[in-house]
Amino acid sequence: MTENKLKLEIESLKKELKSVKRLNNELLNLQEEQDSLGFSWSGNLGHWFWDFQVNRVTFNPMKAMALGFEKEELPEYVDFQFFTNRLHPEDYERVMDAMRDHLSNKIPVWEVRYRIKTKSGEYRTYYDRGKVTKRTADGAPLFLSGIVFDITEYEEERRRLLEENKEWAIQAKKDSMTGLYNRTNILFELGKLVNEAQVGADKFLSIILLDIDNLSHQNSLFGPLFGDEIIRRASQIIEDHISEENYAGSFEGGKFVILLPGTKKNEAHQIADEIRQKVNRADYSEPAEVTSSSGVAQCISAETVSQLFNRADRMLYRVKTSGKNQVQS
Repeated sequence: MTENKLKLEIESLKKELKSVKRLNNELLNLQEEQDSLGFSWSGNLGHWFWDFQVNRVTFNPMKAMALGFEKEELPEYVDFQFFTNRLHPEDYERVMDAMRDHLSNKIPVWEVRYRIKTKSGEYRTYYDRGKVTKRTADGAPLFLSGIVFDITEYEEERRRLLEENKEWAIQAKKDSMTGLYNRTNILFELGKLVNEAQVGADKFLSIILLDIDNLSHQNSLFGPLFGDEIIRRASQIIEDHISEENYAGSFEGGKFVILLPGTKKNEAHQIADEIRQKVNRADYSEPAEVTSSSGVAQCISAETVSQLFNRADRMLYRVKTSGKNQVQS
């Protein structure tokens, strides 16, 4: 063996010895903390240790087993990239930015939640927390330790609850009979849309007030349950006829508010008339002629919510007093 090669071997052994010594010191410190109950992050997938200088990660085998690897499948020395290369592409930069910020001492702790690919190609969600426990005299990282948790089931439950809460929030805004927005929330949406229309000079907003004609007379002839049937049928026709960007709500018995953002008055008039015709031609359980009347108005500059609503209501009143079964704008 040449002298230079011998020197390289000696240097390599020295580094190896220092690495083992750093790991042993960290394990001793960890044991002391756990024995004194001063370390709260115990259990789950266990602790990890990263010798930064030689890029070697020591970890609880449960972490690899949770990813679908057997202990025998792991390389003799696992580096940091073994795990980072398995990060979800959408999480990679965020995780690496957090690690870089901690290594450069910009943040005190490395704490991230990320998705990591298993051997089978699926993803699990981990929560990882660690910190540099030893630095050089000039602040460069030497050794890091931390703990990792598999929170996949927790994240799935959290997403499920968020979806349920979202659905509950939507349902709370709806009228129980019609499935459309209730009076409070359709007026709330109207207020938002009027404000948006006033801010943007190029934004249009039209409103339709639709009322079932002679509903009380239908109730007296065929009973209140038939009146409910008419209301539900009209609600379905309205919902089927408007787009996802539009809003419809039940204002009071047999009267509906339809909000059409981005729609001018002439187009809103056409939509209202198409709904009127469909309500009239729909099938009902009783031999009744069901008609509706609508008033249409387009929001104008500096107009308040009440002013817009009242203009549409005046259009509706004109229809009601001039024969019904029409649209006025």
